[in-house]
Order: sequence, then C-alpha cells, then structure tokens
Amino acid sequence: MRISLNWLRELVDFDLEPEVLAQTLTLAGFEVEEIEDRRAWANGVVVGRVLECQSHPNADKLSVCQVDLGGAEPVTIVCGAANVRSQIFVPVATLGTYLPAIDLKLKPTKLRGVRSEGMICSLAELGLEKESQGIHTFPQTDLQPGQDVRPLLGLDDVILDLTSTANRADALSLVGVAREVAALTGAKLTIPPVPSLEIQEKTED
Repeated sequence: MRISLNWLRELVDFDLEPEVLAQTLTLAGFEVEEIEDRRAWANGVVVGRVLECQSHPNADKLSVCQVDLGGAEPVTIVCGAANVRSQIFVPVATLGTYLPAIDLKLKPTKLRGVRSEGMICSLAELGLEKESQGIHTFPQTDLQPGQDVRPLLGLDDVILDLTSTANRADALSLVGVAREVAALTGAKLTIPPVPSLEIQEKTED
C-alpha cells in the first residue's frame, strides 16, 4: 500500500523524518519496501513566465524564449516544444538542477549557436508522466516567477510503500495507518467526522 506523508499528516500530527518513520513502522511489523522522495524530482525547478518567444535563427523547430524567473533580468532559454508561447507560466529547471527522471544536470549550453540557460520542462521530465507531448503550462494566472513548483505539482511529498501482514487488515487504509502511527509516536490523531446521510423512504402512491 502506498501512503502519502502529506495525507498522513492531515490525520496525525507527527514530525518524524521519512526514514525514521519507515524504521518505526518496520519495527512494528509493517515492512516499508520503498521510500519514494518526490521532493528530489524537481529540486531546483521554479515557476517561469515566458515574456517573449521568437523563432530560432538557425533552427526551424526551436524557439528562443526570454523567461522571467524572478531575478533582476530574464534568462534566455532555447525550447523545442511546439506549445511554447509568450505569456504563459511554465516549470523551469534552473542551472545546476539535477533531473533524476531523465538523468540530466542543467548547465549553460549552446543550441545551434544560441546560449540557453535552463530548460522549460514537460511533466515527463519531472517524472510525472511516461510521455509528454510538450512542455507543461500552469493554468493558474497568479503565480510568482521564481516560486518552487513542487507544491503546485504534488512533488512536495514522500510516499511510503508498505506491506502489512494478513492479520492486520486495519492497516490497509490511510486511517488505519494513521491510527498505528499515533499509537507508536504518541502524536495527536484527528479523524474527520463521517457525514450523516439521510435516506428517504420510498412511498407508494
């Protein structure tokens, strides 16, 4: 069973690091097979706003973009996506960023003679899709250039892959795991109330 720590923290107030929590659960009989730290997938990727987008002078399928990353001056990024255009918000891997999904560390480069200082990313390049048709564009219109993209894409999370024994069916739900974590750590448990449902009886005419 895969458990989102962000979701788990909505139910139980704990402050353990993912590795410590995994060890605690393992000692209690819940084998943690994997810790998937999604925060590392886009560490260094920020929101950029494409200010200008022009055709590359030496390549028909490339565009030269001026992108606001929240700094004093926009940066130049060469992009090969067909859906890039001006006045959109996009995820941008800044120089020095490592993208584990494609095993790439960003560094200044020249593409057909034009210097590029970053990469406008697709969801595939951020590990969220197997394949992407183009770069990702954010639907929000009130974003700030330079802000971390991870909360916007659900990448500010850690996922634990748990295996429980056959006699612990209670641990096959998020609420069940939350109860176990509360018991193991002494943290406060908050289970949301179940809304009542009114069932109207069918009357015969």
